[in-house]
Amino acid sequence: MFSIFASLGLVVTFLNKASVVNAVAGVTTFNDYTTQSGVACAGFSPTNSQGTNTFAAAMADLSPLWTGAKCSGTKDASKCSGHGACTNCAGPACAGEQQCGHCFNVKCTGSLDGETSGACSGKTVKVKIVDACPSTHPANYCKTAAFGGTIPDREACEASGVNAFDIATTARSTLSSFQGNLNIDIETTTC
Repeated sequence: MFSIFASLGLVVTFLNKASVVNAVAGVTTFNDYTTQSGVACAGFSPTNSQGTNTFAAAMADLSPLWTGAKCSGTKDASKCSGHGACTNCAGPACAGEQQCGHCFNVKCTGSLDGETSGACSGKTVKVKIVDACPSTHPANYCKTAAFGGTIPDREACEASGVNAFDIATTARSTLSSFQGNLNIDIETTTC
């Protein structure tokens, strides 16, 4: 009888551990989606709200969370001003993005920019992937030091292996009182 209960205890323990979702570390910048004419994901509109308490987000195509083919295009210095801006800002196609419409819970873990005045709120927000943040978009790579800009690669969707999101500006005050970009924890969730 003891061995049956012991086996059941192991199964329950295993099931409890198997159902635990672990957060992964990432970073977020912020974007006002209402200023865009469109988004990379078909069927979604460029709005900051993607439903009740759900914010729009883009995922970097260099992110380990990204699934599907990377966005098309190449980096071309002739599209950059040499001072952190693009002169020809046409973006690449991201037809292979498979995270479109998927949701994630995001929680602030600290200031990405080293701010000391401000704090994480401890609150979690839900984001829905409606756009892409392609490493081959001149609006991203032209900001980096390699092309004359001053923005760190991890804040421009240019750092391979970094889970980088670009979340609607309307989520910023819910996540923290920091003024800049954030370190975050990310968990998959239902929409």
